[in-house]
Parts: sequence; structure tokens; C-alpha cells
Amino acid sequence: MSFTKDDVLNKIERVYGTSYDVIRHDENSTGLLMEAEFHVHTENYVISKKAQLYQMDSNEYVYLFYYPELSLDLFNEVINKAYELGYEKITPGPNHRSSYVVAEFICDTVCEDAYKALKKYRKRKSFQFSFHGWMETHAVLIDLGTESIIANGDGRLCGKFLKNVLHPKKRRGIRLF
Repeated sequence: MSFTKDDVLNKIERVYGTSYDVIRHDENSTGLLMEAEFHVHTENYVISKKAQLYQMDSNEYVYLFYYPELSLDLFNEVINKAYELGYEKITPGPNHRSSYVVAEFICDTVCEDAYKALKKYRKRKSFQFSFHGWMETHAVLIDLGTESIIANGDGRLCGKFLKNVLHPKKRRGIRLF
């Protein structure tokens, strides 16, 4: 089953659209096709809301890019751009728990150096010794040529999620006997 860029983009947009705020961009020179934001606010209290135990916010900022060929220089440039775009939106404070900036790349071919750099990529930051939360950058590559999905160490759950979206397992029937 061969995927095209539009097939992958439509599937990802449909899945993210259920829980995320999705903004789709027209194709332009930057390669940014889609942005998605997810915000969660959690609080816990005892008996009444005046006796609050804690409250925390978690955020995820996803940026989806397309390039016919991903080189090492292009990878470094785009991952830094995604980091900057996501970092601008983070507001650390006493209620901030975590924020994740996810850079997803769709490409037809990938350079070996870019592949290695993506696998090794790691960028994290804590705010006031993690008292005001932390942030991580995840990188995921969707290679249309080999139909594979590769992620860095921090982004392995994002990679697993996209594998389930793009390559769903066949459901087995339930046997009663």
C-alpha cells in the first residue's frame, strides 16, 4: 500500500482534529503544512474547591513539514524553527507541568546524515529547576519512499502513534468458543 503526501496529511489531520486545534497551511517555501495544539488543565481538591491540592497545565505543539528530500542542513534548520515556534508559546509558571514541541517530517527520500541526526536529536529544558515545569522536543520522520516511521528517543511514543494511524493493525474477530 503506497502512501502519497496528501493521503498521509489527510489521515494525520483527521486524527489530530478530534482533540487538537488544527491549522492547515497552504504549501509554501517553508514546508510547513499543518500546526496542531493540545492543552490540558488538571486540578484536584479535597471536599471543596477552596481546599485545592494542585493544578497543572500540559501542552503539546505539533508542526508538520513536507520536503521531497531531507538533508542534514535542512533537518537542522527546520527542527530549530519548530523549536522556536513552540518555545514562543510556552508560558512557564507554578502551574505549568510540561510542554512538548513535536516536529513531524514527511519526505520522499532522506539523506543518511539527516537520518542519523534525527535519531540522536535531543533538546530539553527545565524551568526553574523543574518547579515551573519542563519542555521536550520530539522529532518524527515519515519516509514515503520506504513507508517507514522513525522517531528520536523522546519522540518514540509519537512515532508509535503515527504508525498506528498510518499502518493500522487488522482487528481480529472475537471468538466465543
